Amino acid sequence: MKTNNKWLSAATGIAMVCVFFLACNKENSGSSADITGKSRLSVYMMDDPIAFTKVLIDIKQVAVKIDTAAHRGDADDNHQWNEDYRGCRNGNSTIWDTLSITPGVYDLLQLRNGTDTLLASGLVAAGKVLQVRITLGTSNSIYTDSVTSYPLNIIGAHNYFDINVRREDISVIGNDQLKIWFDFNLSKSISFHENKYWLKPELKPFNDMKRPKLEGRVLPEGASGFVAVYNQADTLYALPWLGGYYQVRGITAGTYSIYFKGWHGYKDTTITNITVGSSGTAKVPVITLHK
Repeated sequence: MKTNNKWLSAATGIAMVCVFFLACNKENSGSSADITGKSRLSVYMMDDPIAFTKVLIDIKQVAVKIDTAAHRGDADDNHQWNEDYRGCRNGNSTIWDTLSITPGVYDLLQLRNGTDTLLASGLVAAGKVLQVRITLGTSNSIYTDSVTSYPLNIIGAHNYFDINVRREDISVIGNDQLKIWFDFNLSKSISFHENKYWLKPELKPFNDMKRPKLEGRVLPEGASGFVAVYNQADTLYALPWLGGYYQVRGITAGTYSIYFKGWHGYKDTTITNITVGSSGTAKVPVITLHK
């Protein structure tokens, strides 16, 4: 069982963004998805739980990097990325396509337990989509309660961040619909020092249409502050919603323990040996916490 202090630290900020698009990654053989004609990319957001009451992210632009010279079956698929991940080797043939987006401030805590929202979409040029770039504005902030807010200052020289994705993280529907989800891990993305909150986004992609899910219920309603689903390879979080229901997406097959953080005087509880298969939804028995 993991200690309460560790879970409290992890819960100080975690959230998830879903982005539907294609990309490549050095670690995957033939990892760049390719397009023989124009395809539609759609960008969605969703959330994992955090201890803040609001996490406001100011999103200004979403774009994708495409290698227009690359096509299916290229011999260099195994060597797409250079060692520092700054781009693909065939850099002269790459372009950036900007997707259609409604710019604005998104509260990630409004998107949880399986809910997502369309962020951006658009047609992209033929070729392999290598990266997605999300550009942020300056109106990023967090609320520690219903009225107290703090600005989130972006770490680094740029107000954008780029993401690489493995081929297995991509969902392709028909010949022209491309989808992918991202886990926006705010526990690693938000830090506090020099009396300021700092933001350096860290996102993990996954294919929601192929990855299994895990869901259950914790009672009484309001007794659990958050739920942590973990094994030696990964840790995911959920925030119980109305009726104590929770859901975890982006999980991989395996055996997990589940830690329920007690709230309002209720005791913490951990259960073990919860098996998640390679597809479908794993149902967790109803858990009742006690004071």
